[in-house]
Amino acid sequence: MEHVLEILGHAEVVLMKKIRAMKDGKPKYAASERLNEIRSAMHILKAHDELDEMMAENEDDILVEQFSKHPPQAKA
Repeated sequence: MEHVLEILGHAEVVLMKKIRAMKDGKPKYAASERLNEIRSAMHILKAHDELDEMMAENEDDILVEQFSKHPPQAKA
């Protein structure tokens, strides 16, 4: 996941430099929309990564809670 965020970060920087060099007009607005898409993707991936870390930290607590509410029952 780290590598993907690094690539998106590099694409963001490159696109920002291109946008600065462009004159106002349709191509600049299209590039700006693409930049917003890249930033949104980076935000979503970071949030997903943080959620994965949080779930990994709380996994034992979640399992304990689930098994205390619904203990396993052996069927013979």
